[in-house]
Amino acid sequence: MKRELRVHSVPTKAEQIRIIVEIVAIVAAGIWALYTFVYEQRIKPLAEAPSFSIATVVEQSATTNGVVFLTVRKRLENTGNVGIDIAAEALSVYGEQIAKRRQRESRTETVTRAQVTADVPRRKVALLFSIAKLRNGAVQGNQNIAFYVPPHSSGDAVYLVAVPARVYPVVLVARKDYIAKAPIAPKIAVRIVRTPQGAYDLQSSQLTGEYDADDEYPIRPR
Repeated sequence: MKRELRVHSVPTKAEQIRIIVEIVAIVAAGIWALYTFVYEQRIKPLAEAPSFSIATVVEQSATTNGVVFLTVRKRLENTGNVGIDIAAEALSVYGEQIAKRRQRESRTETVTRAQVTADVPRRKVALLFSIAKLRNGAVQGNQNIAFYVPPHSSGDAVYLVAVPARVYPVVLVARKDYIAKAPIAPKIAVRIVRTPQGAYDLQSSQLTGEYDADDEYPIRPR
């Protein structure tokens, strides 16, 4: 019985080197692709600074029995790739009236800002609403509550304030927030204080992450 013979070819040294180079190239490409994916999807976003916008919107409803109901909406829109959180927040609403003193021109000129005001002066005369909160991003905050906003999303806080329709032609909304990338570490040393007008405010020696806004809104007679 004849035995079948098979011919086996042995790669030359040059072919062996080529095969090794191809294997190394394939492995390196796979490692690079994995690194690029992990870096772009995980490492890079976590290293980015937070990016967000803050807005306060006041909506006026119909007048009922001489009372105007204002819906004060605080919005935090996260436009970045990392989550953000509000460690502490304060919001106060004041009623304003037309000042009795005569109209005067007020002018401010600095290197970075120039402004002139010659309209009818107003002054805040009454505190209508005030609230302050310390959340889990604050040193002495409530560790059970947070205001976490994921990347590319927004969060709202809504308050309803009743205002005498013809007593205050304008309301002033004062807002202060301490915002940072989540999770907030180290926690922010901030505390709630009471102002001379009776409102609640925030006080901290840390300026990083503090965002203030004072906005006026006219009351439309209806």
